[in-house]
Amino acid sequence: MRARFIAAALFALLAVGLGGTADATRANAQPAAAPDTYVTFWDGVASQAFTAAALTPPDGAVISAYVGIGVYDSVTAIEGGYRPFMVDVDAPPGALPEAAVVAAAHAILVHYLPDQQTTILDPAYYQSLGTIQDGQPKEDGVATGEYIARVLIRERADDGFRAHYDYVPPDPPIPGVWIPTAQTPPLGTYMPHMQPFSLRRPSQFRPDGPPRLSSRRWARDYNEVKEIGSRTSATRTPDQTLAARFWGEPPIQQIHAAFRGFIADHALDISNASRFMAMNAVVEADALIGCFDAKYHYAFWRPITAIHAGDTDGNPDTVADPSWLPLLPATPNHPEYPSAHSCATTGIALTIARFLGTRNIDLTIPSLTGLGDRHFDTVSDLEYEVTNARVWGGIHYRTAIEDGSQLGRKVERQVLAHHFHRTR
Repeated sequence: MRARFIAAALFALLAVGLGGTADATRANAQPAAAPDTYVTFWDGVASQAFTAAALTPPDGAVISAYVGIGVYDSVTAIEGGYRPFMVDVDAPPGALPEAAVVAAAHAILVHYLPDQQTTILDPAYYQSLGTIQDGQPKEDGVATGEYIARVLIRERADDGFRAHYDYVPPDPPIPGVWIPTAQTPPLGTYMPHMQPFSLRRPSQFRPDGPPRLSSRRWARDYNEVKEIGSRTSATRTPDQTLAARFWGEPPIQQIHAAFRGFIADHALDISNASRFMAMNAVVEADALIGCFDAKYHYAFWRPITAIHAGDTDGNPDTVADPSWLPLLPATPNHPEYPSAHSCATTGIALTIARFLGTRNIDLTIPSLTGLGDRHFDTVSDLEYEVTNARVWGGIHYRTAIEDGSQLGRKVERQVLAHHFHRTR
């Protein structure tokens, strides 16, 4: 869905005085092609705000997409060169994209995270906006960003974000059916019902489902994670253990810190930084929407449940171990199939490759808990580690990571086939 507006409509609807002159200076703001700091700053503010709000990873991914789209469309309205994602408007000549980024990101975050306004969002707004020289170009940039934020919020008003949906586990338990792994409410129950950003529907790329419990494939999956994903595994290597723990860190905060590092390492200007962030945020969010559609459609049990009850699945090759524990102490509280990290991170790796025009992504992902950063030269390197780490950590089966990666690939192709193209 995309709203189309023309410059005249923007001039008429905005209360502030638009119409800076074409020869307006950009003093004290970033000159054209200077490395960005505004897109990365506000992505960091978004992460800080949804973390302070104690939102779940699915929530954080969706909010990051809202901000990414609003920032990208605001910069594109001023800088041109690429097609907008949702709001197509011509900004006044001379408007500052830096001011538009500040205004759009702030307005979107205040709408979705109002409790963080006084403590995080408003201080960040005044700090960020204070680095830009006052004048008509700044005012026009702010007005453009605020306008695009209003349109985005209006267009997404009924998209189903954080709508209430219950998951009722079977009582008594049924072999193969997911039982929540925490006392808190299951995560992401609204996502199968949410309007995606680019996909036609959440189920567009729904995979075929987990293996039948009577199958050899199920026995293979079960016994692999039982052995290598155990807290006391004798076959998991020290580096596999480290990787599993690394990828058990908060996923949205972790990958967005990597995005900000990528923008800095590549000295991307504000136009390319906003496009890079939006591309990844949309792929990430839609991959998770598609992933959680499959999760709640199939509602497949986690290893910690299955291995404790291995004698109930009817398969002679799955032996129960009631004392088994996974390496990672907290199994995510949503169904197992497919792996969300495999869906999202595979899509992200391919998006970065598409942005660069090469599969050599040269990406560093930081640790948020002091485990040490990890560097990935290629798409294959990143996909291999993040997917296998979910098995090494004892929280996923092989089929879930393979099918999750396939879903991520399909989402990346869908999103980038229809969005973020150059203007002709």
